[in-house]
Amino acid sequence: MIIHNVFENMIFKELKDYVETKSKYSPLLTKKLPQESKIFPIVPIKLMPYENRFNNLNYSEETYDFVIDINVYSIYKTVDGVKVSKRTICNEITEKIVEYFRNNLKVKIKVETDVYNIDTNVQRNNIKISGRLDTKYGENKLVIYPN
Repeated sequence: MIIHNVFENMIFKELKDYVETKSKYSPLLTKKLPQESKIFPIVPIKLMPYENRFNNLNYSEETYDFVIDINVYSIYKTVDGVKVSKRTICNEITEKIVEYFRNNLKVKIKVETDVYNIDTNVQRNNIKISGRLDTKYGENKLVIYPN
């Protein structure tokens, strides 16, 4: 499916490169959803089920409504001999993720900070990205916009 390929080859790859190089806390962006992790900060990213629509009678124009669910997990970390709070780390990584989407894709961004987490030693933020991928200009010129 086109949306899956766009997520794998464009969005995830570019987001991973951007956040891992721009953040000073060296987060790990992954598509795996680990139940437990010894690596922090960790950012699991998941493409949620998406909806495909045909937009004209000859079925040549398709759009895909999609949602990307991103969680940012962090614990206290010592950086250059200074202990940094888990909230500070989570918020900085969240800012980098939002910055990437704001600068590169026109999508709807919903951020929830201080999300309840069963392990109180781990801080969690959640970001939901939603948009619509339009294929009417052909596969080489895909358009993404908020839905």
